Amino acid sequence: MQHSQLTESVRQLVGQAFAELGSQSTDWRETILIRDGSYCGRRFEGDAGAAIWFVEEDQIKIYRQDGAVARVISPVEPLSLPSRAAA
Repeated sequence: MQHSQLTESVRQLVGQAFAELGSQSTDWRETILIRDGSYCGRRFEGDAGAAIWFVEEDQIKIYRQDGAVARVISPVEPLSLPSRAAA
């Protein structure tokens, strides 16, 4: 699965999770996460909470508005990123 396809799959999972938390909106803010100069995931913020996709850990953490973890889910397929040495 290409990164763009996996990202879209993650967006759909986040949307479903937000709906389960009671979100009435499909409009949320998406931010790319960079650590030490390398891409490491995305953060999604909506009216029902937030979600962070940790690429290296291959998981999405869904947070309620109070900051508590509501659930942890895995994307459909692990993402294979090139190592820093190869980049």
